[in-house]
Amino acid sequence: MTTKLKLLLDECVTAPLAKMLEESSGILTIKLVSQVMSGVDDVSVVRFATAEDRIVVTTETGINHRKFRICTHPGIIVLCGKHRHEAIQAETFKKFMLSGHRKKAVHAVIFLSQDQARVKTLDSEETIPLV
Repeated sequence: MTTKLKLLLDECVTAPLAKMLEESSGILTIKLVSQVMSGVDDVSVVRFATAEDRIVVTTETGINHRKFRICTHPGIIVLCGKHRHEAIQAETFKKFMLSGHRKKAVHAVIFLSQDQARVKTLDSEETIPLV
């Protein structure tokens, strides 16, 4: 596991969830939006992430490939699905990080639900089971 990801956690990621994500793996460099700005719109968040070459992690499904064209930013990971409990979201994130597919998050939009990761790239889409 050599792919070290630089992440920017959106303001909608709660403090307990942010702490769990930070603890989930030592291969991440995490910065919180709240550490550098507050009350900004999604465009500003993605612009900042792009300037710092960071992948945005969010729970907002509106930050997606339709609003932010793939390859115009380092990547977006959306923690979604019917289970909104922070511990479940953190476990899903950890499963994805350990799945051997985390490098696919670069220049893509990933939708993580409890049992799968939907990976959208500029020219393809695939579903990866998370076990």
